[in-house]
Amino acid sequence: MFLKPEQQLERCKRIVRQRVDPHIHPSIAQLAVESFDIPGEPMPTDEFFEKLNRGDIDFKPFTLGGEWGTTWGTVWFRLTGTVPAGYPKGKPLELILDLGWYPHSCGGHIEGLVYRADGTAIKAVHPLNYWVPFMDAEGNAQVPVAEDGSFTLYLEAASNPLLLGVPPFIETELGDHATGKPDEPYVFKSADLAEFDERYENYSVDLDVVSSLMEFADKQSPRYWQLAKALQRSLNAYDERNPESVEAARAALAGVLAKPANASAMNVSAIGHAHIDSAWLWPVRETRRKVARTVSNALALMDADPDFKYAMSSAQQYAWLEEDHPDIFKRMKRRIEEGRFIPVGGMWVEADGMLPAGESLIRQIAYGCKYFKEHLGVEPKGVWLPDSFGYTGAWPQIARRAGYEWFLTQKISWNDTTKFPHHSFMWEGIDGTRILTHFPPSDTYCSWMSMHELMYSQRNFLDKDLSRNAILLYGFGDGGGGPTREMTARIRRDHDLAGVPKIEFGTPDQLFDRVRKDIVDDAQGETPVFKGELYLELHRATLTAQQDMKRGCRQEESMLRVAEYLCAAARIKNPDYVYPREELDRIWKTLLLNQFHDILPGSAIAWVHRQARVEYARDVARLNEIALEAGRAIAAVEPDDATITDAVIAPYSRQVCEAWVVRPASSRAEAGKHKALTRAGFRLRRNPSSSTLSGQTGC
Repeated sequence: MFLKPEQQLERCKRIVRQRVDPHIHPSIAQLAVESFDIPGEPMPTDEFFEKLNRGDIDFKPFTLGGEWGTTWGTVWFRLTGTVPAGYPKGKPLELILDLGWYPHSCGGHIEGLVYRADGTAIKAVHPLNYWVPFMDAEGNAQVPVAEDGSFTLYLEAASNPLLLGVPPFIETELGDHATGKPDEPYVFKSADLAEFDERYENYSVDLDVVSSLMEFADKQSPRYWQLAKALQRSLNAYDERNPESVEAARAALAGVLAKPANASAMNVSAIGHAHIDSAWLWPVRETRRKVARTVSNALALMDADPDFKYAMSSAQQYAWLEEDHPDIFKRMKRRIEEGRFIPVGGMWVEADGMLPAGESLIRQIAYGCKYFKEHLGVEPKGVWLPDSFGYTGAWPQIARRAGYEWFLTQKISWNDTTKFPHHSFMWEGIDGTRILTHFPPSDTYCSWMSMHELMYSQRNFLDKDLSRNAILLYGFGDGGGGPTREMTARIRRDHDLAGVPKIEFGTPDQLFDRVRKDIVDDAQGETPVFKGELYLELHRATLTAQQDMKRGCRQEESMLRVAEYLCAAARIKNPDYVYPREELDRIWKTLLLNQFHDILPGSAIAWVHRQARVEYARDVARLNEIALEAGRAIAAVEPDDATITDAVIAPYSRQVCEAWVVRPASSRAEAGKHKALTRAGFRLRRNPSSSTLSGQTGC
């Protein structure tokens, strides 16, 4: 048959759009919908279901196709329906929801989480992952189904504004609750109970892989023409009026999809991920809900796919999940024990890598590792900072002394002036300490698992002379969302396929073990080494924007140092003094959260910075009070100590014996640098005989 490859590619796109994808989820019943509107701050999930059980939630009738929500608001929907008699007919049933989103956006727009009537979560929905498991092919349901087939579900829908639309990064008034007004209404378009016909989804993915291969193949190569012929035969065999034709159509593609990859092809470890910014185009309170949605999606995919693995960082986000959704947290812990859900990074949050003091970076690790060990039973081996805006040259020393073996980032590959020379290398810090470091050569930590990203990774990888191993982080990210089953399906087809890198489901530790062998153990003395700071030639304004954020951070860091020292001295000197460990931990954790790489640098929406400034002021004021209380406790047992007015604590000295010495401020300028102390309203005292500190109220 006469063959025009380009014609077949256009034909393929049209058939997938019009004649294949519409058959993946044929609707069998429409759901009835009622709504309960919360225009302000969202109601905690447990509170909602407690009120629901008491009959205190007043649902209103809602018509599909109607408008709902307001910017930054929440609407709870009650979804009711009936499974028609005789279903399921050997196929799983799923809920298909359309809350009125745009298909180009994920994580910065409308999202929702579906619950059973008992308040336990099932799965989230977002613009590119809108199915919810309902019943498997054997009739086992995710929700209670009455004898007459009726069922009830609840959907918590967040009407977040689209701030990263087309074009992105434009000035907006939607970045604060006070000024946010919808530019256009949110419309709940559809809610259906549908069959899931996996045959059509498999065929859709097959066609996507083959057509994508053609787009990247040499048009004069035999492989290109073989793919085109297989595509032509497959499309000719497919008849949407006859579902049985799907198998014949897939069989026509089987030969070209079975061709193995080249022996020298790159090895890619595909790791499921959803970089969740702890705040960015949304406030912190919304991040808490994003974590629950994303983890529920990952767990649902694990239930369906035994090979799928998922990595998530940030102890703070695990702590939110544990507090807000203990049911999801319990399910997640089981997957952690299996080694499929992988906590990474061992930090409280993915902090900025340039602005925090060294002590803060150490505390990020200390608090993060403590949580991971005590609550999750794991001890991560590496630092996980794909999106921070540059990295201080102190990081290798800090990371290695904390026991970490490797460092993962991505951001430096985004330099807009100087292309970084490596993707796998030993990073040498300012003291000579080295740590194994890797950048994903895909130049993204949110891959869609597209053919373009795979081919780009192999072409872009800068250390091909020493290594064939690289990581690929896939899943919708920044605003969360995570991997989808379409992505894992592509991994299976691309696993060992002619024309593309070899790819497999992997773990970060496995990847770094291979990289170390390549560029260190087997490098014959040619290990790539980069020395000093990893400076990002992009987002430079993050060092100066939102100066109150920087000022508040540094003031609080200083006051924490002073308060902790005085509290320790008070506890040693006065046995009646109780060290305020829990309160200081809370203050530290709040500070560490506000050092997140979109909060402290100033790149988040106005709402985020307004809230952070309030927290800085609150906690600095409380630290002043704590310092005063500690000073009084010392003065109570040593009332005769000499007093030093306008004292300066100098924690850094080349002489160990001089560390943490208190001395009078030598000048007005010197005292000005430490105005937090003078504002505190206490005097630091030095005991001449012991060099210890005490305090007294007054100025």
